[in-house]
Amino acid sequence: MKSKLNSIDRDARVMQLCEELTEIEQRLIPTGLHIFGRAAELQEKADLLRMVASFDRPEHDSQSLPRVVAEALDIDCYDELLQETSTSEPRELVDGIVAEAVQRFCEGSAETAADWLNLKAGVSREKSLPTFSMLTRIAAELDSNTELESVLRALRGEYIAPGPGADIVQNPLVLPTGRNTHAVNPYSVPSQVAFSRAKLTADALLGRYLEEHGRYPRALALVLWGLDNIKTQGEGVAQALWLLGVRPVRDALNRATEVEVIPLEELQRPRIDVVMTVSGIFRDLFAPTMTLLDKAVRRVAALDEPLDLNYVRRNVSEKMKENASEFDDAVTRVFSNAPGNYGTNVNFMVMDSQWDSEETLGDLFVTRKCFAYTRDSRGRTVEGHEARHLMDDALSQVEATYQNLDSFEIGITDVDHYFEYLGGVSKAVETLTKSRPAIYLSDSLSPQTKIRSLEETVRLESRSKTLNPRWYEGMLKHGFRGVAEIENHVANTFGWSATADAVDPWIYTEISKTFLLDPIMFKRLLELNPHSVRSLTNRLLEAHNRGYWNPDEEMLEQLYDIVGDRDDRLEGVV
Repeated sequence: MKSKLNSIDRDARVMQLCEELTEIEQRLIPTGLHIFGRAAELQEKADLLRMVASFDRPEHDSQSLPRVVAEALDIDCYDELLQETSTSEPRELVDGIVAEAVQRFCEGSAETAADWLNLKAGVSREKSLPTFSMLTRIAAELDSNTELESVLRALRGEYIAPGPGADIVQNPLVLPTGRNTHAVNPYSVPSQVAFSRAKLTADALLGRYLEEHGRYPRALALVLWGLDNIKTQGEGVAQALWLLGVRPVRDALNRATEVEVIPLEELQRPRIDVVMTVSGIFRDLFAPTMTLLDKAVRRVAALDEPLDLNYVRRNVSEKMKENASEFDDAVTRVFSNAPGNYGTNVNFMVMDSQWDSEETLGDLFVTRKCFAYTRDSRGRTVEGHEARHLMDDALSQVEATYQNLDSFEIGITDVDHYFEYLGGVSKAVETLTKSRPAIYLSDSLSPQTKIRSLEETVRLESRSKTLNPRWYEGMLKHGFRGVAEIENHVANTFGWSATADAVDPWIYTEISKTFLLDPIMFKRLLELNPHSVRSLTNRLLEAHNRGYWNPDEEMLEQLYDIVGDRDDRLEGVV
């Protein structure tokens, strides 16, 4: 019996490893920095077009290419297939055919690819040609780069045509590049498409928490950024509304200015309390949206519903009793910077190593973001009122924190703003509650909805980018700047240790082995950018000194030698 159980456990572990490897293999990542004015290379273009073709595009009258192939092969329940592991045979068959079809398209034409797909999978030309016609337009726009011309026009003070801001995969209309990014009408947020997509994400998020904890979260802290909601037409906003259990109501001018309560019978779960930490850019661009979110929280808090099915009402009622608070104070859930201020400065404190304890980081986050944006019961606007005690009260009930990822180009180790916001609010919650919240990110980079824990996301980005030869060799092609980008990734990874202790020690070990302890790689980095080599080494030593990583004595001594005055490898170049 014991050997049988061990065999089952072993097989499950092997399957898990296989799935993780396949996920890394299929991850779409940048393989170098963008060179201004240069069009995408063939393989990069093929990868982009394959991802674009993986989504239904009703605005282009084209269907998802994998869906069309699955139907032609009589593979039932394609939507369920999307949610399966990527190692399933039907999924591998469909993905392989689609990848080959797109490659043939890039090397030939739409007709060539459609004919091959017809022979290989029985897909009629009428089904596939609309998709390949769309890809033809996108491929031409990828090849026509007007960035340098637009810069020259800007320097001459001339007009530059506007275009939407988004990820190419999510919205191909961003092409061609070289245009000014325009915003969206704040009254249109969230769009109907964004609200529809948000339901799947909100359900998956709550399902993940329910599976891990056996219940729904008492309250959830949500990070909202301005540019992300421009690119997705308000998916983050829509997710907040779904969690609360309301839908936007549009007036005769198609403006989302009211909310409608979704009945509990339809919702089939409790209403989740949501604390929203809003970026300064969101505050500036989406004032009507902040009013909509505040209105949604107030509407839900005032519903006559059982407390065990309306967590907003329960939490507000408890705070009113505990602190003798007024309803207007207890229901405040939308927070941002003081008017005219931006950011949390958590990233600057971490990058400059100017912090004594992790609690300092959480305290700084609240200090910078504790300004309330709401309306009182009389309808009077409260904008930018400092309310530290109200934010502390709201965060003290939070059990999970969350942010949406919406671009394959920029992940949580590419820029410091992710750990600045999601890491900062998570540390603030931990400081207030003395308990670390569950931290999640959603991945909308593929047709299937994927919710990952922060730890899973850090591991995935470390394996698919920082420790991936395809990624770092692509960076090293850019010389000095490429080495700086590698060091930047390591620093941002460390940011997740400082704010959430979410980095496995093996990641620091592998970074050391890959970039510093390999003599050939070390020499390459040193010749290209000795300053970043020193910074990278110091960051790893800081991870050790702060207790996030404990390498063996030999490795530690080698790292100290790199930054030591006695090391002639750096002598004369640093």
